Amino acid sequence: MKQTIVTLLIVSLLFLTILPTLSNDATALTSYNINQVDHTIEVLYSGNVIITDTIYVTGKVTDTFTIALPYIYSTEVLKVLAYDQNNVYTVNLGVPMGNHSGFYGVKINFEGNLPSIFSVAFVLSNRLIIDQGNGNFVVGFPVYPSLEQTATTCNVEIKTPSAPLSISIGKEDGNITETKYTKKDLPPYTYAIAESNLQVTSGAIQSSIINSLKREISIDTIGSLNAVDTYHITSNTSSTLTSYVLCLPMDATRIEAKDTFGNTLATNVNTDRNLCLLSVTLVTPMTSGQSTDLMVNYKLPGAKLQGSQYVLSDFELFTNCQYVVQQATMTFNPPEGATIITPQVNQLDSSSTITRGAYQDALTVKAEDISAIDYLAPQKNTIHLTYDYNPVWVSFRPTFWAALVALLGCVGAVVYRKRKPKTESYEMEYIYIPTKITNKPVFETVKGAHVTSTIIREFTDAYEDKKHLNTELRAVDIKAQKGKIPRRQYKAQRSAIETRIDSLTRNIERHKAIFRGASGSYPDLIKQLDVAESELEEAEENMRMLQAHRSKGEIPIESYKKNIADAQKLRDKAESVMNGILMRLREKIR
Repeated sequence: MKQTIVTLLIVSLLFLTILPTLSNDATALTSYNINQVDHTIEVLYSGNVIITDTIYVTGKVTDTFTIALPYIYSTEVLKVLAYDQNNVYTVNLGVPMGNHSGFYGVKINFEGNLPSIFSVAFVLSNRLIIDQGNGNFVVGFPVYPSLEQTATTCNVEIKTPSAPLSISIGKEDGNITETKYTKKDLPPYTYAIAESNLQVTSGAIQSSIINSLKREISIDTIGSLNAVDTYHITSNTSSTLTSYVLCLPMDATRIEAKDTFGNTLATNVNTDRNLCLLSVTLVTPMTSGQSTDLMVNYKLPGAKLQGSQYVLSDFELFTNCQYVVQQATMTFNPPEGATIITPQVNQLDSSSTITRGAYQDALTVKAEDISAIDYLAPQKNTIHLTYDYNPVWVSFRPTFWAALVALLGCVGAVVYRKRKPKTESYEMEYIYIPTKITNKPVFETVKGAHVTSTIIREFTDAYEDKKHLNTELRAVDIKAQKGKIPRRQYKAQRSAIETRIDSLTRNIERHKAIFRGASGSYPDLIKQLDVAESELEEAEENMRMLQAHRSKGEIPIESYKKNIADAQKLRDKAESVMNGILMRLREKIR
């Protein structure tokens, strides 16, 4: 009995000793209150979803704070950022929410700061959005944030690139048809998911993936900046993608867009809400699963000369883009002969590198899963670039090449005078044989030739240029026939165009000789192309003869109509075959 009493006394004393500590821990855990949470669901132009929770607290926040999403969204999380007005905080991903299961939690480390207002942004993939066509979408998202304490007020807002034409949200505590709603006394560990039927203007959301963005910033000898952005885009939309909207720096000027084949694309620039939106119309529409490259060239404000150095201060690395870029690379190329002073190598993090070449330095910055959040958060999104440059370098390369050519000329003259061969022979890769029938140069087949992507690109580009010049030639002929241009001007224009066509024809035939001697399907493609060209020439010649006979009244109108229709069909068929062959060649270099 006495032992039992002694044991009870010891337990009581231990409990009284531990109780103050437990009370202090409980006070520490509940030393702040969540007065308000602004829960924003933003659907980007690319169909990605960003969940941003801005949390207002009173009292003292502990060193860490945990917030979560329902676990079903865990596989869709691309990136998480936690920040306040002045700081970006470290985030640990995939942490548990106490003893509660079914959540994907993230823990924020405030590192000794005591923020009263801070935000947590979840960047999600575009697999949460289902494109039903004609601007109709189904979007899944968490109705409310999952917190460890009660939130007095939770304000929810759904944002889209353009104002929704209609919206219907199905959730457990009541369906609504508004983009904003409020929840009072949001309990801790809330698990709530919803589906929204959303209708927006057609084209406002284009479900797609930007696999990569490569931005090349070239700085010339006077500090002017020329930027070239190359986007690799894959379409996920259920409908045909005929245009795409890209985000550029607000101070971009002289904007020009091109596709993979160098075709200049129609564009429209719209600046709104600190955004410079460039709408690009595609030449070839894209279907789901197809990819393409878009290149945008533009000018930016240049570097300024301060003393003996050029300075590019507070240059914005990545823009306020309304999509997610999986891999982004920005490269600064100062003029040849320049040396980068700042940033120094020891000041760079793992995402940045400085390459020092024999004649030129380059600075490269890389990032992943870039979106509007990276622009809005107070993280390092600008760079201060300083470089030394001696203007003497402007004349270095021309002087070097001029000296080299002069040296080679002298050596060649000396060798020629010493040898003085009686008969001269030349080894040529191609043998030019002019013909009177087609007036085309003919080159010997290059046996065992290796066809590279460069050869294919040069051939297709030359072919396209020749087609455009033939169109210009016909237009000039029509103007001359109608008396819209003087005859002297007509002769000069026609002669210039014909000269360019002859040069392109020589280049095309030279490449054909390579294709004919290559292995695989190239010889057959060129054979088909030659047949189609012959049919096209025949059709156009027949049309000219028919028009000449008709103008003289030598052929009845009915016969003229029938024969001209047959010639047009032959011409259209030949052009279709030629375009198909060029397309097959282009596909080999994608």
